[in-house]
Amino acid sequence: MAVTKKDEGGKPGIIRSFGNLECYEFHMLQLRFLGNTIVTCRYTTPAALAAPELHDGVVARVEDAIARVVLEHPALRIDVVNADSKRPAWVGVNRVEFAHHVQWEDISGNNDANENTAIHSEERLREIVERRLDEPDANLAKRPGWRVLVLYKKKGGDPFLDIVFDYSHALGDGTSGKVFHETLLRLLNTSTSTETEAALTNRILTIPPTASPLPPPMEKLAKFSLSAKFAISTAWKELVFSPSSTAQAHWAPIRATPYRTRFRTFNIQDDDMRGILAACRAHKTTLTGLLHALLLVCMASRIPAQDATAFTGSTALDLRRHIAASPDLDPRHTVADYVSQLAHEFDADLVRRIRDVNGTDTMAPALVDIVWSCAARVRGEIQKRLDQGLKDDLVGLMKLVPDWRAQLRAEASKARVYSFVVSNLGVLDCGSHAENRDTESWGITHSVFAISAEVCGAAFQVSPISVKDGALCMGCSWQDCVVDAKLAEAIVAGLELWLRFLGKS
Repeated sequence: MAVTKKDEGGKPGIIRSFGNLECYEFHMLQLRFLGNTIVTCRYTTPAALAAPELHDGVVARVEDAIARVVLEHPALRIDVVNADSKRPAWVGVNRVEFAHHVQWEDISGNNDANENTAIHSEERLREIVERRLDEPDANLAKRPGWRVLVLYKKKGGDPFLDIVFDYSHALGDGTSGKVFHETLLRLLNTSTSTETEAALTNRILTIPPTASPLPPPMEKLAKFSLSAKFAISTAWKELVFSPSSTAQAHWAPIRATPYRTRFRTFNIQDDDMRGILAACRAHKTTLTGLLHALLLVCMASRIPAQDATAFTGSTALDLRRHIAASPDLDPRHTVADYVSQLAHEFDADLVRRIRDVNGTDTMAPALVDIVWSCAARVRGEIQKRLDQGLKDDLVGLMKLVPDWRAQLRAEASKARVYSFVVSNLGVLDCGSHAENRDTESWGITHSVFAISAEVCGAAFQVSPISVKDGALCMGCSWQDCVVDAKLAEAIVAGLELWLRFLGKS
């Protein structure tokens, strides 16, 4: 494991240089080619803390638990040095000031008696998430690259907290946000330690010298083998995948400015999700495979043939399954950047068939058959990639790029490769409290996963997440002025319509 070095003044020194993926993500943030990543969860509070006059006790309890999360995850107590170099480095911090990292906001408003209070709250949360996606500078400051916003209602309504965790993709991937909340829930439901009480004083968390060290980057934990054929054929020409020109996203040219993320969500309730997942199993696919097929249909039916004759999609892949656990590291419960991606090309013949069938009936049986066939194919491609392990993975190629800033600027002058990406976080683990929850424990009833627009990445992004026995929340995001607003909203509506249709079929 990496060991924190000390400078001559006794202050935390450089821990290690950035890993290859960390470097890539950080420089995208620095160039404003990427924003923040956000995972939000709705927490129910114990009955003993539900009364409005006990709000101070809730604050103390939550901030104590957050402090323990920070002590448990080294990535939450590091900063960046040599930021303007080709290879920045991580440095440890002596303390974390919650005044900079943890905020509380009362969203009671004046509509307590309004029937549409729930709708108002959801829209307010969406607006907050959308805004915070586009505030990367907040996580590039001279402090650890994460923030927490706790939304609460001091007056009326159910006693719940929406805890918004936003962070730099350089310190953690999407799964890291899920790990943060799973850790926070566990610690909320365990006794406060005297060690943490001593470490958190006046909202300042002092990092003890015995705190666990930062894990190595994934290329130091696992072997990424490259075949000569793969390395030569790829040569990082188009970020590991070079589809035919017709399959590139010419309909959404790369534009660095204006950089603004648009974000929408919709929920699929548990009953419909059971139907969808049963249908996925029957057709030998998964939700991720199905979402690729539905995105393809929604885009092919709305983007004119002269603008797109074929499409390329991509799947975010969590690589933790390929990293061996040790006494010092459990990759499955670690905040880190351990992710890759897999491309899927949908050729002109397939797209033409979709358009021909869709022109007669939006939900025609022939189109449903195409959806399931395509979904099964994508699932097969994902399984093949997983079975290969880390052989010929794009992360292994990242070592060939000496300067990511130059590389990214060059990529911004090329055609966009991906029309859409699916980044599925799956089901958030609420532990034993999900099944045996009583009124004296904390719980999570809903979650939202949001990813910012990526200048050189996919034009349209889908980010599903769910809680056991709860609704699936589908996050959808895109870059303003790159994807037409009416088109994007139509894709979101089409995706929701298809999922509800399949859930009841």
